[in-house]
Amino acid sequence: MNVFNPRILDASIRDVTGCLSDTQKADVLLHALQHLPLEGSRIVMENAVQSFLQVSSVPPADVARALLLRAKTRLAAGYRTSAQQDLLSVLSADPANQDVKAIIQSQHLRQEMLIREPDGPPRFSAEVWREIALYLPKRDLKSLLSVPHALSRIASQLIFREIDLHFTASPEPLRLDDRYKGVHGGRDEQELNAWHYQRSADILTRILVDPVFASQVRSLSVYAVVSDASHTLAFQTGMLINSLPQLCNLRSAHCSGNKELISRVLDTMCTSNHRLYSLSINLVNCSGDIDIPPFKHITHFSFTAEGGNSRSTHDFISQSHDNLRSLVIKNASWKFPTDGISIRHLTTIEFEGCFSVDSQVFSEILSTGHQLESLTLSGILECTPSATFRLYRSSLPFLTHFALKIVSLHRHVTDRDLVPAISEFLRDRKHLHSFHLIVPSADHRRIGFDASAWGVLPSLINLHSLYITYPRDLSPSLAGWLIPRSVRALTMENMVPPTEDLLLFINQLRPGIPPLLTFLGMTNFPIRSVINVIDHGFSNVRLLRIDEGVWSVVHLDDGSIEIEQWPQRRIKYHTTVWLESLGCEDAIRHLI
Repeated sequence: MNVFNPRILDASIRDVTGCLSDTQKADVLLHALQHLPLEGSRIVMENAVQSFLQVSSVPPADVARALLLRAKTRLAAGYRTSAQQDLLSVLSADPANQDVKAIIQSQHLRQEMLIREPDGPPRFSAEVWREIALYLPKRDLKSLLSVPHALSRIASQLIFREIDLHFTASPEPLRLDDRYKGVHGGRDEQELNAWHYQRSADILTRILVDPVFASQVRSLSVYAVVSDASHTLAFQTGMLINSLPQLCNLRSAHCSGNKELISRVLDTMCTSNHRLYSLSINLVNCSGDIDIPPFKHITHFSFTAEGGNSRSTHDFISQSHDNLRSLVIKNASWKFPTDGISIRHLTTIEFEGCFSVDSQVFSEILSTGHQLESLTLSGILECTPSATFRLYRSSLPFLTHFALKIVSLHRHVTDRDLVPAISEFLRDRKHLHSFHLIVPSADHRRIGFDASAWGVLPSLINLHSLYITYPRDLSPSLAGWLIPRSVRALTMENMVPPTEDLLLFINQLRPGIPPLLTFLGMTNFPIRSVINVIDHGFSNVRLLRIDEGVWSVVHLDDGSIEIEQWPQRRIKYHTTVWLESLGCEDAIRHLI
């Protein structure tokens, strides 16, 4: 017959092996494995050898052959640590095995490193170590880079999934305790710029010459925030533009700088067909709008600028309204784009702008934002939204974060029911984890803010983050007990300095402070000594913010306390990483 079914050979092999014993089947399997190519067959080899080793009657010589085959496949796939484990197993049974010695020589391994049993952690495979490393904070991953272990390579891969490039370093504000060092400030800034210049060049060069490294990058942030006095920005921008097409798996991008830099970066990413899901733009030291290419998959969009026209940005938002789930706009002169966006799809809204007298932003958000989980509104209030909060008292059922910061009130605006209406809107929300309410001290009575505003707090039983204005008519001995016991991050913004001594104020506040508090912020309080605040009332906090300064609280073994002030660059660029390492993640919105 000329007709041949190619599957009949598979069926025949299955029928024949079905008549064999387990030992004979293992022998057939081992013979077949010797014909598998080393490249691209690791998973098949892993499964086959694992099943082969389950047969207890297999001769030791055949076990060694199977382990050698698996070691070769693992080496070809780059899994050197697990391959060395197989080679060590073979050498333990046959120290004179010539095949193992040949592999050691060809792979430039040292036999004594295979034979020596490690004194440290268990010899897990690289896949297991990677799963473990995924749960580590970024600071711990950086520490692992100096460990002579497979974890070093894994930590490097995880760290460089997120890359930040500083083309020009931000000037460091002078700290109070460092004023005597001011004469060296220029030199320090030059050294910092040189360090960032070399670091950016090294990373971009690696992206250009190493496709594997480039493919691991998921998030890229670029900061160029000051004038280019050293004339290096053009060269760095050129390297960046050449590197962007290599980032084939880039999913998130942030760019902070001037219009020219941002426009070139956006155009290059768009023409390189990057499947971006998150795009953040910060126009620095320049007003106006910017043309944004038509990215098709954006789910998170953030735009920060000063003044200018909003037409192009609103056009981009309108084009992306079907995909957008998170929207951040920060421009004090702009209005919220209610006409070009589908609020019912959004889970996060952060708007810092102008709420004009004819603004429909409150009614649109509260009536259609059914999926909203985070709502942050900040700016100049020219309307009276209290009736809207009353009307939609039960809206936004999934809300976990609510923030309202009123920068100032229009001189004709009086809405004394606003804060009471917001209190009723939030009352008894068990899913609310974060609540921020900041009002102007000069106009607080015109929006109904007084001690009664704190009355809603005890009903928010699952609140973790609280940032709130401290009213003039609230007793500190009562204020502490009004704060929910679940709060871990607390910032109080004072309207006027307390009439009594500050330490007396702290002593009265202290008894009611939540026991789980790890972060405390105090603004507009007349504090002269940070250590006194800790000693007299908040010895358990790990992080303290006084106005614009931030201090870590270090508890020593002898019971004493030390404080370390954060550099401004840490606050501006590395807050998330440090909060994670200190266990103060709930304070992220208090510092950013």
